[in-house]
Amino acid sequence: MQSLLGQFYNRIKGSQEDIASEGLTYILQNSPESRKVINQIIKNNTDLNFPDLVFQTQDIGENKERPDISGKDEDGNEILIIEAKFWASLTDNQPNQYLKRLKNNSVLIFLVPNLRTRTVFEEVKNRMLNEFQNIEFDVENLKLLIKKSNTHVIVKSWNEILNSIKIRIEQTNNINLLSDLNQIIGLCDVIDKNAFQPITDEDLSPKIPKNINSYYEIVDKVVDELKNRDSNFSTKGLIRTAQRYGYHRYFSTDDLILNFSLKLDLWEKCADTPFWFGITQKVNNKEVQNERLKKLIETIAIKQNLVFINYANNCGTFLAIKPKLYETEDVVIKNLTNTIELIIKEINNYRQQWL
Repeated sequence: MQSLLGQFYNRIKGSQEDIASEGLTYILQNSPESRKVINQIIKNNTDLNFPDLVFQTQDIGENKERPDISGKDEDGNEILIIEAKFWASLTDNQPNQYLKRLKNNSVLIFLVPNLRTRTVFEEVKNRMLNEFQNIEFDVENLKLLIKKSNTHVIVKSWNEILNSIKIRIEQTNNINLLSDLNQIIGLCDVIDKNAFQPITDEDLSPKIPKNINSYYEIVDKVVDELKNRDSNFSTKGLIRTAQRYGYHRYFSTDDLILNFSLKLDLWEKCADTPFWFGITQKVNNKEVQNERLKKLIETIAIKQNLVFINYANNCGTFLAIKPKLYETEDVVIKNLTNTIELIIKEINNYRQQWL
């Protein structure tokens, strides 16, 4: 949907997420019907039945966490947090500090673009698994549950939430509020679909190219470290390849063709990491991947909480490999190498059982 606000989104300075979340909060504050929609979505995805909530924005907590939208019951208990996301990564506080802030029987909703629902869900799941125990997750419906506290996390798209609210407001014939909502929908639609994001001062910082150049070097150093550790790894006849969306270092062991890559396209669309490990099989000088190997790689990925994506030609699989944060280069390289070694070891262990 085109809107005046959507047409001028490139000229918006500051946080577009803040504008969208402030707009959604305004709608929720002024429309009982829109609040019923949120409650119905919560009821459909959890075992909770919320009362009519009072909504506010930017309610800073004890640990400096600042959720975009906070929903409180009539006693002032915060039982719902809505976090608005477009293309920014999760902050250090998300989701775990938000979940610690919430009481029992509460909900945290992430609102994200359609293309990011799966990526954000996987990132949220991995962070929760590192912090909480006894977590139940539903990959198909993008929701998680901390059983002990009955705290739910749901990942939804802007499109689903806003259009559900729109249908309900249309039934009330509230023309003014509907016009306001259409402005928000138009803004979110443009941000969701537009590949070009407005350039900020931070984007022009030399830190960004410096980081990306260092990622190229890390790819080389990880492959070199793998070869140093295991003489079975070979790069003979396999050249370094620069592509439009990144850089690949190929190496092989036995009948597997492996590559450790900087993949900008997968980083943008699939997982919050530039580093990807590719696995395919070589048979009669052709790269192939039988279903058995494919399912094995997917099983290992799920076991290790790794996002996996099939090659475009479906003859191999990429696994998202996340680097250690806030560490020196040598620690990052060692950790990435250890992760890849573990994956290869697991593949070989399973394949030995086939022989």
